[in-house]
Amino acid sequence: MKKPLLTTCFAALLAGIMLFAGTPAAQAKIWRVDNNGGSPGNFTTAQAAHDAAAVVVNDTLYFNGSGTSYGGLTMTKRLYIFGPGFFLTQNPQTQAAPDGAYLDQLRVDPSAAGSIITGMTMYRAYLFASNTLFKRNYVASTTHAVVIGDAGQFVGTFTPSNVLCIQNYVTTSGSYRALWVFGGCSNIIVTNNLFHSGDVSWPAVFASSSMIFSNNVLFGNVTTTSTDITNCYLYGGNSVGGSSNSYHNNICNSTQFPAGNGNIQNEPIANVCVNTGSNDGLLVLKTGSPAIGSGVGGVDMGMYGGADPYVLSGLPAIPAIWSISAPSSGSGASGLNVNIKAKSHN
Repeated sequence: MKKPLLTTCFAALLAGIMLFAGTPAAQAKIWRVDNNGGSPGNFTTAQAAHDAAAVVVNDTLYFNGSGTSYGGLTMTKRLYIFGPGFFLTQNPQTQAAPDGAYLDQLRVDPSAAGSIITGMTMYRAYLFASNTLFKRNYVASTTHAVVIGDAGQFVGTFTPSNVLCIQNYVTTSGSYRALWVFGGCSNIIVTNNLFHSGDVSWPAVFASSSMIFSNNVLFGNVTTTSTDITNCYLYGGNSVGGSSNSYHNNICNSTQFPAGNGNIQNEPIANVCVNTGSNDGLLVLKTGSPAIGSGVGGVDMGMYGGADPYVLSGLPAIPAIWSISAPSSGSGASGLNVNIKAKSHN
């Protein structure tokens, strides 16, 4: 019964975000952000591109891959942001250019409600705005990585609603939280992510608001509030707890999830995942995995299962050129033969 509910809630919230965006894309502008020398970008830093974008219409920022950071970004207006993805040299058929687009920090303020951020790499993300889609991003931090809401801990008091955090790869080092959701938030959907704490005894996920929390892969403790955790795989951590939670059809490497309700205990990662290959590819379920078909409604457990599975390398849902070849010279008679291979990533 929970799969249709999750799918319906997800679709409704995503539709709400797009409706909130409002203005037809034809009235908005598309900006190219590129700090590679000699490239034809409109801007070379993320903040400059944001500040020049329109306030009312939903402008789009496309970030080219780069070996240099695009700086920090504080969003105070609604924007659609697309990066090239991550782990681009580790997985096949990703991007012809192998670099990601890096932000020192992302902060999405309430006035930026309705924004979409996808395909980016960053040090940390503060999501304070409602109707926000944070999808297919890579966050690698030495502090708390993804923070939804605030209660004066960082910069103010924010209780956003309708925040979708899906298909992200989030890691911390040391005793910090990969995901921190403050109290007072509502309609928070967290699905098909990896959350990894650098300290196995520290919460990888700490939430004081109820959530839809499904098909995530976890390393570290999990502390939630009034949340039904479903279809997740915990491959390291000492405990799962909090208040008023329920647990259905999860799998763990020890006994962190309670027995019953479809939960599976004592399955190490070598039994569940291929455990080899790229940083995110190693979490694909292996042939014969006990997680296959064992989720609520018969779906696979883990980040590659469910209605909206994780996408390798966080490639945004736009076409990507993954191979390009051209001769060093051409002629007026024969022209210049260029071979391009592209792939869509929905």
